[in-house]
Amino acid sequence: MLRKFFLMAITYFIFNGLKAQNEADAIRYAFQTIGSTARSYGIAGAFGGIGADFSCASINPSGMARYRSNQFGLSTSFYNIRDNASYINMELQDKKFNFNLPNVGFVFNIPGEDLENKNPTGFVNFVLGFNMNRMNNFHMSSFYKAINSSSSITHNWAERATSTGDIPDNFSRYSLELLAYNAWTIDKDTSSLTPAYISAYGKNNSVKVDQLGTLTTKGAINDYNVSLAANYQHILLVGLSVGVKSIRYIYNSSFKETDARNSPVKDINSVQMDEYIKTSGLGLNAKLGVTFSPNENIRIGYAFHSPTVYNLKDSYNYAITSVFDFGAIDQFGDSRLSGKVMTPSAIYNYKVTSPSRNVFSFALVDKNTGFISVDLETVNYSSARLTATKKNANDYNFTEENLRIKSLLNSNAFNVRIGGEYISDIYRFRAGYARYPSPYKKDAVPYVKNLVNNMYTLGFGIKTKKYALDFALVNALSAQYTVPYQLSNTNRTAYSVTHNLRSTNFIISTSIPL
Repeated sequence: MLRKFFLMAITYFIFNGLKAQNEADAIRYAFQTIGSTARSYGIAGAFGGIGADFSCASINPSGMARYRSNQFGLSTSFYNIRDNASYINMELQDKKFNFNLPNVGFVFNIPGEDLENKNPTGFVNFVLGFNMNRMNNFHMSSFYKAINSSSSITHNWAERATSTGDIPDNFSRYSLELLAYNAWTIDKDTSSLTPAYISAYGKNNSVKVDQLGTLTTKGAINDYNVSLAANYQHILLVGLSVGVKSIRYIYNSSFKETDARNSPVKDINSVQMDEYIKTSGLGLNAKLGVTFSPNENIRIGYAFHSPTVYNLKDSYNYAITSVFDFGAIDQFGDSRLSGKVMTPSAIYNYKVTSPSRNVFSFALVDKNTGFISVDLETVNYSSARLTATKKNANDYNFTEENLRIKSLLNSNAFNVRIGGEYISDIYRFRAGYARYPSPYKKDAVPYVKNLVNNMYTLGFGIKTKKYALDFALVNALSAQYTVPYQLSNTNRTAYSVTHNLRSTNFIISTSIPL
């Protein structure tokens, strides 16, 4: 099977050779950030104990019970992400813009027996909600370039072919080694007694290549849910949210290297590898929440998010384009032929189980002044699993990948969200901070300390009896590391690309009573 590029944390990739689905899929679809309305964004998503916001359906559904009327809400987002990519001491910048709808929601308030009672003894109201909340955004664009005097991607392809211990006729038609061989970029090692392969640059020849890489991703995780919540005496709120999470993820990459030697040797002029992967699917999920308010000023909440089982489909293909110097020949004296070779388009179905979550919330509230709120979310990333569908059950069991998930990923990650709102007449002023640490264990990968996503937020709102209009600005800082290819040959070096990311998200939300 084919192996993808994958991010080293959150949505961070490392290229680990083309082999099927791996722990990167578990991380990518297990990780979710703040989302939904501008009001929620404005306080960094710390809405677990506050309530009366559409975001509660995806955080703590008991908060939906604080609605007192029917509501409709719509949010728009203007998302821009900038990447400063550093590769072999050269830094380049790229950016990507995305417009999306982070939230659409309806809430229907059902009066209880004590709706009008100032000192209720029973249920005050029930709330039925229908929501779409965006839980993750996969949009990113990266561009990197440098001169590499140590290695070529063709060395990786030769190592892959040699590791099969097989002749080219037996290579999988979906394999990168077959593409590389058919593109004349690797040759048989005639000095070996067993099947082995070398780069078309030669077995021990030095290289100097101008390497250029581009990487673009897009897509999102959206949470479509139905929520039911109840308010008992304004003291105890309970809620249940059941829904479907949809995944759409598209990955496009291109890696090209051009011979930069001043040499009369006739061999490779340039090679380029292009990769396309599209993942789509749905997963079922449920959230159960409770909020306890011993008085008007204190709110304590807890929510449990069940694991989500995604049924996913990957569509993918790969291509290698080779261009040779005029007069280039192989070790048998045959002329090397420039051209482009591609794998057949392929589809693979599989399942990813993302881990459960526990959300603990505490808030201090004054209805005339505002509030301060804190959410602490725990996630056991090591409990994520990859499994085959019934159709592919005899094809692959993902044992190696699941062992890597268990050994590499953090079993006790803590996400923190802190936010507050100040009320002045009809105006609302908000600020917040969220921290999402790496899903990897300490020392599991080289850059864990840098793989922390820090989000700083500001918000402003206007609330009247006829409408609510909210704005939020989110500034997020994070890092990613990609490795275009890997080598086991200690005499050559495969370098990593460092991506320093800064995203800016501007959100506008409006809600009106129905």
